[in-house]
Amino acid sequence: MRHFTSSPSLQTTPAGPAAAAQHLALHIGETTIQLPFTPSQAQQLDAELAKLLQTFADKQAAKRPKRWDMMEVCFSGPEAGQGLELLELFCNPNAHATAFDAKLLVTVKAAGGLKIMSEGRLSAIKSDLDAYLATQQS
Repeated sequence: MRHFTSSPSLQTTPAGPAAAAQHLALHIGETTIQLPFTPSQAQQLDAELAKLLQTFADKQAAKRPKRWDMMEVCFSGPEAGQGLELLELFCNPNAHATAFDAKLLVTVKAAGGLKIMSEGRLSAIKSDLDAYLATQQS
């Protein structure tokens, strides 16, 4: 499991201090979850998803079946985002034939006890993350 410990930075704007985190919108099935996310966190998650996609490519090219490492990415504490205690994404590539079939289990815990767990397509979550990163580059 990968834990990330970088906390969101603060930037000063004419209106006063504001967290550098923008909102990442994850479309999971018929549900959209928006949560605070920094560009640094997005790049870390993008790197982990790239490794997962490479695992599926290696799985397709493999001559013999084998067990593949699971992906678990966890942002906890202050680095999870303002108001969040935990953001976790989990995928077991052994349970899916291809990356197009793959689903991620997404867990979001908010301060105050709210916990949301949902399963979403890897392709949709990757697309949401790519869209977020594209807005950060403009």
